Amino acid sequence: MHTRKSTLTLAALLALTVLLLAVSAILLVRIGTRAADVTKKREHSEFDWHIMMVAKRMDSPFWISVYEGGRTEGLRRKAVIELVGPSSDADRQTAPFWIDYAVAARVDGILAYLSDDEVTRSSLALAARRGIPVIALESDTIPEARQSFVGVNSFELGRVLGGLIREAVGVSGDALVFLDEAAGYGPENIMLSAIRDTLRASPLIRVTPMVVESPSGAGFESAIRQRLLEDRTTDAVVCLNVEDTMRVAQALIDLNRTDQVSIIAFRDSPEILEYVRKGIVRSVVVIDAEQMGGKAVEAMLELLETKHANDYVITDMHVITRENLEAVK
Repeated sequence: MHTRKSTLTLAALLALTVLLLAVSAILLVRIGTRAADVTKKREHSEFDWHIMMVAKRMDSPFWISVYEGGRTEGLRRKAVIELVGPSSDADRQTAPFWIDYAVAARVDGILAYLSDDEVTRSSLALAARRGIPVIALESDTIPEARQSFVGVNSFELGRVLGGLIREAVGVSGDALVFLDEAAGYGPENIMLSAIRDTLRASPLIRVTPMVVESPSGAGFESAIRQRLLEDRTTDAVVCLNVEDTMRVAQALIDLNRTDQVSIIAFRDSPEILEYVRKGIVRSVVVIDAEQMGGKAVEAMLELLETKHANDYVITDMHVITRENLEAVK
């Protein structure tokens, strides 16, 4: 009986191995086929360069604007810019898949939002072996694996957010800063340090960072509601992405506390700008997305043509409030 169970277990493991190999083969064929199509089109193209932009999420208005800026610069410089990336948070084909796809397509350069994980590092190593340069966009989590970074200055962002916290809470108060799940990496630490440095002259303003283990969906909403219910002293909440801002705003609406807690947002969307108009979101720091896309393509072309690029390329940002909303829309 024991021998029979062992045989069945071995057979199940072999079947699972065959299944995994089959899935991997299908994915490789798919990548190769799509890449071959891209390469074939390029052979008959009037453009000199093919650059692939890997977005954090293709359905994001921010990334659509980044692409438009890059596309405009590309047309001016005879470079075709292709936008790829996950279609949503639920998309299983994450950034590393699209970096591998870009490598298989033999593009000249890759512009990508990068997360610091082993799969991404492996994809970047593959690009390096093939001699394809990578420029990081918006998030600079793996500086040793890219040729340049295009985005906002983390310290300057922290200074701006610190000033907005002071404006929101006055002489004293409590501010909660929601961090991404992968908190702890350099840029966010720099931003937090800058917030605290800016508020050093206001010792009665307390800043508390908070990482939610399940930052998406019901897990985040439950955590923020619980925090706001338990801690009635919170005067301001800082959110660093669109999704967090929308969930915090909805939680405050449901708890009837929009007039007690100020929301300070980083990155905008049409819905967030509507919340600004209604006074639910106090202020939002906005990256010049089109400028970021244009500067990224410019930096990549400089790298391809001269083999040199600046390590950091800083993008402008500005603050939108209810008072200046109509002027900037």
